[in-house]
Amino acid sequence: MYFRFLLTLSLFCAPLLFGAHHESSAKAEYSTNEIIDIAMSAAPSNVSSVATIIDSTGKVLREGSNDWTCMPGTPPNENVNPMCVDKAWQKWLQAFMEQTPYNSENESLGTSYMLIGDQAVDNDDPFNTDRSKGTWITEGPHLMLLLPESLMSNLPTDPYAGGPYVMFKGSDFVHVMVPLETTKLSN
Repeated sequence: MYFRFLLTLSLFCAPLLFGAHHESSAKAEYSTNEIIDIAMSAAPSNVSSVATIIDSTGKVLREGSNDWTCMPGTPPNENVNPMCVDKAWQKWLQAFMEQTPYNSENESLGTSYMLIGDQAVDNDDPFNTDRSKGTWITEGPHLMLLLPESLMSNLPTDPYAGGPYVMFKGSDFVHVMVPLETTKLSN
């Protein structure tokens, strides 16, 4: 089951969350230690230093001793949008990949770190890849929080309003984004 989750997670991460608008870099291959370092850069060391580390194919590079999983960004691991997720986010990512309902009202609170930042995504529609529509955001270092959508009603959906905001409102994949620096307009 754990391997299936990792495979699903890696398949999700590359094409949907991280790879929709990726520009590749010149370096195509990284050592295992470099990939581990990239994945660990997503979270504080007290989380990532003992987390399970997977590569972009879902292969476990290092078993962890906490409930966190860290992964590098878009293949071939250019240190673009690595993330570290807790068990609640692992479940969310699996539902996202399988496009099965995820009911935030019935699930655990969750935290995900993306301290390197993310690539441009549509804040309104989790599956939109058409940059001519939607509210596109390229977020710098941030946290993502899973909580019941009913607790998000007083938060803005405008990522440029300042402070935490709601991403994917009204969808099964709604969550709170917590920027850790000023959010700049996406190109």
